[in-house]
Amino acid sequence: MINEPSAESWDRELEDLFLRVGHRFSRVEPCRRMRDYVRGLLGPVGRQNGWQLAEYAGHATPDGLQHLLAGSRWDAGEIRDELRSSHAL
Repeated sequence: MINEPSAESWDRELEDLFLRVGHRFSRVEPCRRMRDYVRGLLGPVGRQNGWQLAEYAGHATPDGLQHLLAGSRWDAGEIRDELRSSHAL
């Protein structure tokens, strides 16, 4: 089980990660959705499908998360490369 200080540290690190790569998204909404999506994948969501991930993130429907994955313009390779290069520093 994760204790509260560890969870807070993890949450801060995840937020820092999205601040570092936020400029890779054309708008703030896709970046926020990506953050919500990753938090759901890493969180205590039993079945990780669109509805459960959206519910965990506080979204009324999974539409925004589905649009992120199917229609938003962002380059996963660029984000990966940036995170790798910043991690090596």
